[in-house]
Amino acid sequence: MSHPSEILNGYNPSIIVFDCDWTLYPYDCDKDRIAPFHRYETGDIVDVWGSWAHPYPDVPRILGAIVDAEIPVAYLSRNPSSGGVENLLQTIPLYSTRLGTKSLWDAMPSRAYFHAYSANGYGKGKDRHFAALYKETGIHPNRLLFFDDMRDNTEAASAQGTTSVLLGKPGLTWAAFTAGIGWWREQQEQIEALNSK
Repeated sequence: MSHPSEILNGYNPSIIVFDCDWTLYPYDCDKDRIAPFHRYETGDIVDVWGSWAHPYPDVPRILGAIVDAEIPVAYLSRNPSSGGVENLLQTIPLYSTRLGTKSLWDAMPSRAYFHAYSANGYGKGKDRHFAALYKETGIHPNRLLFFDDMRDNTEAASAQGTTSVLLGKPGLTWAAFTAGIGWWREQQEQIEALNSK
């Protein structure tokens, strides 16, 4: 299987969007694991009670490859504990050839690419979150690629024109990421073929 950095040598999304809980790590932030989080020099990540709080194994290198390809990242979460999610994203590392060891938080161009709050009955899935992201970036929904572990979120995003990948266990993996990039490129080819008619 190709490494994510090789997969990203080509036509890519304008933004790659990720859910957080159960997509990047195997727990609910501020429910199963409680902020504040701490990363030791050994690389171990723990919550306030000392409970293990690591991401899925492939996540740091996948996010690093995205940063190296200079593709902006956005995080959209229906977790109402935005402070806890932010703290966790600032604690989990990403491994970038270009930038060295940073955090998942550093993959975003600005804080405006982070939306963590309840949907509050607005639309379906993460309609409220995507609406805020579209307003901030001005990028058409079909130029985004979205990864989430919940079907209602991916279906709602797909209905808006965003290529969406429903993740199973164990969350974001190289295989799922590679498949997502391929699926997005296929969708773009279909859009271009329709536009050329």
